[in-house]
Amino acid sequence: MSFSGKKFRRVRAENVEELLKVSKTNENVARMLQNTLPTFSFTRIDDVTFTFHLQTDNRQMNVTFKLGEETELERRDGSKVKVTYTLEGDNVLKQVIKSPDGKISYFKRDFGDKDMIMVRQLSKPNRSY
Repeated sequence: MSFSGKKFRRVRAENVEELLKVSKTNENVARMLQNTLPTFSFTRIDDVTFTFHLQTDNRQMNVTFKLGEETELERRDGSKVKVTYTLEGDNVLKQVIKSPDGKISYFKRDFGDKDMIMVRQLSKPNRSY
């Protein structure tokens, strides 16, 4: 597990505007996603437990989760989502976020020695983007 405890910073984002438009993201959150460069890390606590650390200019968030277990999280707008993480091999962390409106977001983070590539796929019932 080469990524545990390492800090990563977003340096590039592609197709953000299209993703925000399709996902109907709150305008304030959309601006924050476009204009900030967050730093984040995942720290392994034990075989199945991790803590996700996220730092932006005006916000710090720490979330502890267990692999394979659905966890309820509260968004900035107060809505609640269900989140599940799974680990593939030593360097691929997958995340599924289920929103109350039926939208499902799939994140795949592929960690290298010095970088991480994240891909997000958004789907609604019977649709994929």
